[in-house]
Amino acid sequence: MALEHPPTFEPGTDWEYTNTGYLLAGMIIEKVTGHTYGDEIRERIIEPLHLRETYVPRTSTIPGPHPHGYAQPGEEAPLLDITKIGPSVGGAAGGMISSGTDVNRFLGALLRGDLLRPAELREMMRTRPTGNTDGRAYGLGLESRPLPGGGLYWGHTGDFLGYETMAGATVDGRQATVMVNLGPGSSDAQSDDIKTALAEGCPSTRR
Repeated sequence: MALEHPPTFEPGTDWEYTNTGYLLAGMIIEKVTGHTYGDEIRERIIEPLHLRETYVPRTSTIPGPHPHGYAQPGEEAPLLDITKIGPSVGGAAGGMISSGTDVNRFLGALLRGDLLRPAELREMMRTRPTGNTDGRAYGLGLESRPLPGGGLYWGHTGDFLGYETMAGATVDGRQATVMVNLGPGSSDAQSDDIKTALAEGCPSTRR
């Protein structure tokens, strides 16, 4: 489906976020290893970091206890409970379930260098501007944003029907994850929340 459309720019000349790149990354993982991307994530990340609330779902519904997810199709429209739409349809572009605690643990381990060799982590953190006025920049699956008073936090946003998440960490060990169970229709308040938490030195945040 993606390749039916012409490129929006020549490779290396510009930047734009697209889920297609993550779907391709998942296909490469499966071609090279002979395993599903979910199996590789579990073996290389989930199990070594003891992420007890993180998994790649194999079904189209969310198993186990979880908050309901809602969408608001219009400013005055009533909320719609769309929890039954599971994230497995997102594939390698977002088909995962986790908790704030586990996301914080993952980002902390990543920035400490527990998951990648130094050269690989440096390449992941080699960013280019995204054109946003807030100063954010994007690397290899890792985004940086400036903090009030100086410094950066590193992380990523994620959204799926009914849910939106923003997670970030600093290289000196602060992590924060903010989740809202409304999408589309939520505000950018979570961005302000995470900047405040990290700027004030909060070790972790879970909502």
